[in-house]
Amino acid sequence: LKCTRPASETLDFMHKTAVAPESLLSSASAVRPTWGSAQPVSSPWTGARECGSLEAVVAVYGAAAPEAAARLPVATAPRTHKEHPFVFFHQRKTGGSTIRTQMVYSAKKHSLSSWVPCSDKVPCESYYAPPHPPFYAVYGGHLYWASVQKALLRQQGIHVGGAATPQMHCFTVFREPVSRVASCWSYRMVEKKRRLGNGLDVKNVSAQQLSSHHTLQVKDLASYSASQLREALATGMSHYGEGCNNEPLRILSDAGTNEERVNRLTAENGASCGAAGWSMDVVGVLDRTLHRASRCVVGVLERCEETAEVLSHFAPWFEMSCGKHLNANPHSSALSEDARREILRQNAAEVAAYKAANILLDAQLNVTRTARARSQGR
Repeated sequence: LKCTRPASETLDFMHKTAVAPESLLSSASAVRPTWGSAQPVSSPWTGARECGSLEAVVAVYGAAAPEAAARLPVATAPRTHKEHPFVFFHQRKTGGSTIRTQMVYSAKKHSLSSWVPCSDKVPCESYYAPPHPPFYAVYGGHLYWASVQKALLRQQGIHVGGAATPQMHCFTVFREPVSRVASCWSYRMVEKKRRLGNGLDVKNVSAQQLSSHHTLQVKDLASYSASQLREALATGMSHYGEGCNNEPLRILSDAGTNEERVNRLTAENGASCGAAGWSMDVVGVLDRTLHRASRCVVGVLERCEETAEVLSHFAPWFEMSCGKHLNANPHSSALSEDARREILRQNAAEVAAYKAANILLDAQLNVTRTARARSQGR
């Protein structure tokens, strides 16, 4: 895991290019869930779900972050059992392959059963938690939240439906959106020569097919013109049928299994939702993403050491360390400012989620350090 904190100018750039709030909510009061319970939970966001400000949603979850962090339970090894498992929601290109390896090692060390794709004969292309026995204490992978929720509710004998929440501890890691998208594109599109747009493999189609389907040649992001980059990011699909935009929303929201929807949430022209160009439900999708993230231990790749510190408090059995991570790949060339702006525009919802993730991590870090100081009698 690379432990370089994002430069302040990067966050400033993201702030300037993100959508300006139409109005910031003056209060974050709401009914908060009891983490790890099977009781219905409600979102603190009370604004419009169809059209609204992404910044306003971040403000609400930011204000609620201290309370959310205080409610997180500490998952010591004895508590991480089959009726209350630990789940790592691995967002692609966030250092998660290394984390999964460390998690499997830690689980075995503590005699905890685990189900992790690409480990112990679990097929690598597994995106849904198994709903049938045997059940496990630890799960991890590119798992859709909704699939885990359904599987665990079924395992725990709880009716699946409404806002029922399974008993589980969870962990996920976010990454600065521009670097994550660039890494995703380089690793999944360029280096592996995957197909791009409309289901066509550009190596095996005729010139006429390419023209009729408006398919671009797969190449490094920095090599596209502005108009080509807009199309490439919005339509690009890997061999696995996934794009590179809005990864946190792909994993944590209910939109994740609808690839075209999640990849194009803010891909159209315009700076607001609805008629101006964005998906009508982008605010609701972001709200669901942050609502679920706030129930988990939240990490940030650029803040690896602090992430490991927080994880050691909330999941002391999990031995996470920072260093060189698996599946790393160098970017072939630096992105232009125009390319960065286009990535940020098409990933405006992820930019908002990343901002909220840093706030959540700050709150969880405060809980961690306060608990440590109290235990040391300071």
